Amino acid sequence: MQDSYLELIKLLISEIIVEYFELTSYKKAEEILHLYLNRLILFQKNIVKIN
Repeated sequence: MQDSYLELIKLLISEIIVEYFELTSYKKAEEILHLYLNRLILFQKNIVKIN
């Protein structure tokens, strides 16, 4: 996928989607843009240990 299109699409979709999903590819069909996403598995950075 071309990086310029990837960056443009990231600007158009919600920041939450960009944070939790990886855009793997896209396909343009007539006037519809299909986005293909993979869910990212994120771990909490600050884990608080309760005694």
